[in-house]
Amino acid sequence: MSKAIQVLDQLSRGNFAQLTMNLSQNGHELAVLQGQLGGSDDKQLEALVEQQSAMPNDTRFKIMCTSYLKYARDVDPWSVWSSSDVIFEFYQCLINCLINDNAPHIDALIPVATRETEFIITLAHRLDSFHLQLRTRKHQFLSHISSILSRLFNSTKPPRGNMSRANIPGKQRILLYLVNKLNNIYFRIESPQLCSNIFKNFQPKSMLAHFNEYEIDQRIEYRYLLGRYYLLNSQVHNAFVQFNEAFESLLSLPLTNQAIIRNGSRILNYLIPAGLVMGKIVKWESLRPFVAQETIDNWNTLYRYVRFGNIHGVNLWLSQNERHLCARQLLLVLLEKLPMITYRNLVKMVIKIWTTEWCQNKLPYSLLERALQLSIGQTYEGLTAQQVTIYNGIHSAKNVENMLVTLINLGFLRANCFPQLQLCVVKKTTLIQEIVPPVNERIVKMFPAQSHVLW
Repeated sequence: MSKAIQVLDQLSRGNFAQLTMNLSQNGHELAVLQGQLGGSDDKQLEALVEQQSAMPNDTRFKIMCTSYLKYARDVDPWSVWSSSDVIFEFYQCLINCLINDNAPHIDALIPVATRETEFIITLAHRLDSFHLQLRTRKHQFLSHISSILSRLFNSTKPPRGNMSRANIPGKQRILLYLVNKLNNIYFRIESPQLCSNIFKNFQPKSMLAHFNEYEIDQRIEYRYLLGRYYLLNSQVHNAFVQFNEAFESLLSLPLTNQAIIRNGSRILNYLIPAGLVMGKIVKWESLRPFVAQETIDNWNTLYRYVRFGNIHGVNLWLSQNERHLCARQLLLVLLEKLPMITYRNLVKMVIKIWTTEWCQNKLPYSLLERALQLSIGQTYEGLTAQQVTIYNGIHSAKNVENMLVTLINLGFLRANCFPQLQLCVVKKTTLIQEIVPPVNERIVKMFPAQSHVLW
């Protein structure tokens, strides 16, 4: 038992050098400890912890020490699956030690907890990837990790006045780290709606007066996750603001680090489509370190389809890229937003020719219907039930008036429709922007960015 007593004495005094589940770091020491604890039952381990004179009188801390001894006794270095019970029990006990703000050695335990969190999330992801073979639920282990971390997040007390970062309690220093880990897990387990509670309670729980007092890499990650949450909820302007701020912050870091390049690529996976929906023109030169030429060409193809009002081309592109769009949860928002912007650009092209060149301000529905026929191509009316898809199932050249009224209601078109006369009347002007306002201008006006999310 000499090794166990030595370990407990170190833990009692706040020395947590050996307190890790990573066998590549303490495998030799753990093997010695396992050899000594092999014949001990749970009661004996609990008694051994209680006998330590230097042991803090804190129930959670004692339980954590006992669980570490159980882990050392029962861990199978050859099987993560057979050791999963003791691994996750120890991790839960470790995190529980941080729930009380006055826990013993809390400042020394916090870096241990963050280090072990990185380790356990990777391990949980590996186990979840074999859920069919293990006959466990999908995302079972990551879901369990999220429940443990959410209790720690909920235990964080609201502030009692503004404090500088140097003086805030230890648990407050990892608050944004905790927020980002939870939100990342929620996205990974396909439950992003759970992020709502985290985003809503982050600011009230923080003791920092300004968001910019947090580390820049954590701020970038938070904005990226917040942007993804907004995009899932079709709040494209809010999403674009967060992605753009995250990317601008990332550009201030040295691009020699490959991790920064990878993070830039992650952000651009969402910033580019959000910008497209906002009517932004992408300037590729500054993005080339993060995006392959093949990807640039692919997005440029979609941009041309949208710009020239080609509904068939947009639907074809979405269909061809469906797999990776679904993987990034982008398909629905693009399928919802892009058609109206494409229709707007189509009508703009017709107005440019009919109004500014031919000096006509009355557009016959028949003219617009012909333009729609060319843009849409084959419609669902000529297809069998098996051929109707999410891409071609709603677009029809006969929906001229519906399209015009929708564009007018969205503010994308300034015109009046006269159904009985089958006419769309626009202002007599050579300034096309007075008839068809810029997309970005209208979206920003209709859906201003929320300012209360960051402070």
